[in-house]
Amino acid sequence: MSQTYLNPTLTQELDGLLVQQAMAMIQPARHIAILAHERPDGDCLGSSLGLAHMLDQLGKYCVPVCPDVVPPSFHFLPGHERFQTTLGDEQFDLVIALDAGELYRFGALAEQHRDFLARVPILNMDHHVSSTGCGQVNIIDTASAATAELLVLFQQQAHLPLTGEAAQCLLTGMITDTGSFQYSNTSARTMESAAVTIRAGANAETTVKPLFRTHPLAKLRLQAEVFKQAQTACEGRLIWSYADDATLITAGATADMDDSCVGTLRDVEGVLVAAFFKAYGETQTTRISLRTYEPFDAAAFCMRLGGGGHPRAAGATVNRPLAEAMPEIVAQLAEECQRLTSLDATDTTQS
Repeated sequence: MSQTYLNPTLTQELDGLLVQQAMAMIQPARHIAILAHERPDGDCLGSSLGLAHMLDQLGKYCVPVCPDVVPPSFHFLPGHERFQTTLGDEQFDLVIALDAGELYRFGALAEQHRDFLARVPILNMDHHVSSTGCGQVNIIDTASAATAELLVLFQQQAHLPLTGEAAQCLLTGMITDTGSFQYSNTSARTMESAAVTIRAGANAETTVKPLFRTHPLAKLRLQAEVFKQAQTACEGRLIWSYADDATLITAGATADMDDSCVGTLRDVEGVLVAAFFKAYGETQTTRISLRTYEPFDAAAFCMRLGGGGHPRAAGATVNRPLAEAMPEIVAQLAEECQRLTSLDATDTTQS
């Protein structure tokens, strides 16, 4: 078992009773399924694998499960091949659901194993402000920049062993959800949590190079197509674009290559809110991703559409085709932009 470095400033950050209740669920469990949500990102994948590596050290049989396959860009994660896309014969005595507070966010897993998930004990750990909690014990810490940060705090407080493999996975979760520690959700505690993983053997470049520096040419061509289709409103404060099957064909890209499109749109000078719409295949649903700057609350807006997330980054799925959903949601975004601009102008005048 690896030695555990403890940072005294991190060992009392979570509700002590909840940590005790969580460990009371983990300790007797022998077969544990660790769930990552659909359309996986670096935080849910890194958190699931990081926790699995830690619980391995306690002698637990852990199976990370995600309804979607792990994107090739995350194959650097140690243990990525462990992920399954189904709960199989459901022979688990504990489920730990990570990085989402509602079971529907686990997609096909929630649908295919509805009865099992209704009777198995569930421990839920998440950091989204929109989370309602889907477990018998819910540790939801919205001050954490990533679920991976929450898991470092949990590891520190519960004195779990932190191997180098676990540390690399957790550092990946923090790096991806903070944009390499560039976003406003990065706190001193986030940096201290990242330092814990580096002390345990994690290397930032191992994560940063494949995710932020090295890209397939098709991914860059997809970004170019998305920018060709971009439009603006509200004097440039609102920008939006989309991708569909035709966009992918033109770029020679695949759907998993669109992950950075909305963030790049937000980087345009003068933008307050960036929206990226996508609809692939024969589905009649449209996925929207928002990235914003203060005071536009992306989470609050997406919750009105049945989604959720963070104030600066959120998303939703709308059961309408792209051609119908996009203009209506753009109109709502423009109305909110105008409202916030008017409030800002009023405040400036009064001051």
